[in-house]
Amino acid sequence: MNIAILSIGDEILRGIIDNKNASYIANKLFMNGFNTKTIISISDNLDEIVETLNQLSKSHEIIISTGGLGPTPDDKTIEAIAKWSEVPLVENNKAKQLIKNHYKKRNVQITQMRKKMFLIPETSELLPNSVGAAPGIKITKGNTTLFALPGVPQEAQAILDEAVLPWIIQNYSPVIWTTALTFRNIRESELATYIESKINDFDLLTVAYLPSFGYVRILFSANKDYTNDNSFNQFLNDLIFKYQEFFVYKSIEKPEQYLHKLMLNTGTTLCTIESCTGGIVASKIVSNAGSSEYFRGSLICYSNEIKEKILKVPKDILTTKGAVSEETVKYMAENGKNLFNTDYSIAISGIAGPTGATPDKPVGLVHFAISTPSNIYCYKFVFHGNREINIESAANTALLLLIQHIEFFKINFIKN
Repeated sequence: MNIAILSIGDEILRGIIDNKNASYIANKLFMNGFNTKTIISISDNLDEIVETLNQLSKSHEIIISTGGLGPTPDDKTIEAIAKWSEVPLVENNKAKQLIKNHYKKRNVQITQMRKKMFLIPETSELLPNSVGAAPGIKITKGNTTLFALPGVPQEAQAILDEAVLPWIIQNYSPVIWTTALTFRNIRESELATYIESKINDFDLLTVAYLPSFGYVRILFSANKDYTNDNSFNQFLNDLIFKYQEFFVYKSIEKPEQYLHKLMLNTGTTLCTIESCTGGIVASKIVSNAGSSEYFRGSLICYSNEIKEKILKVPKDILTTKGAVSEETVKYMAENGKNLFNTDYSIAISGIAGPTGATPDKPVGLVHFAISTPSNIYCYKFVFHGNREINIESAANTALLLLIQHIEFFKINFIKN
């Protein structure tokens, strides 16, 4: 089965917005065992949309399009789909009711322009939009099934997860087997040197190295199932053992996603005490719905005054050791945990750059302290990037260190 993702919108071609939909859809498909063969971006031009659908339908069983379902004059996708499928546009009572209810709840008037969204191709099936106004549609022509989704990422993702993926999984068998490992604060080239020396022992297995700031994910995929392959499992165990200082978890998930599940499963609570990251760690945590079950809050103590007055970091520590020091983050972590009354806290203080360095404290130096139910653990890293990269690296590292401590609870030493 071949799948195409078609992104429709002038704003994408002009670089005004990132094409988040294509990456989200392709990733979701892949993680469910399906490969995307083609990704195309085109403009809001009626004839171009029709021609692209004609070309894609010759070699793809499934097309997932995003964009152009709204009420404005530049939204041409529904009209183009009707022309491509050679069926008339008709007013759909279900679409009409869904859209009216959406705007009624928001005290927004149904204008003549918005009534355009009542129209869908006659033979299409409506895909309700649980987030926004414009519904998606599903329509089949010949051997090709087209799913048309709105361009707003939250809306497209909701319809994909609630309607499109379940349909694909029900009607097609996955063709890809995957497993993944996540390591922190290690170069992908070091991992690759070991992995590539072993990987030829396994037929049909491919490896993707997915580096991010502060961590790298290793994705293994194959057209056969290696779950119960003893040799492959031994290889994974050897890899984890060799790099056990840096190994964090078995999953392709981002750190904040994995931490979210871990916190819910353990029933423990957490707070963040941030200086150089300025709330980025907290922002990543609360990006997960339901994080209020365990996340009590965050304190951004950017100035020494706040560190001293609220977190009770002794003035002589700030004067003699400095804000970016092991001694300071220890006070921040422990007193922050007491302030929020949590099981865990993590404190971060560093020099993001480009200024602020001293002869013994370079740009990129970040100190971390994790206060657990039984102890406080401190770490020091020097990240080598610009300000944005250093902050992102520090935020991800904070989450990954937390995961290690919550997973294993007592880590007496992790070599840095």
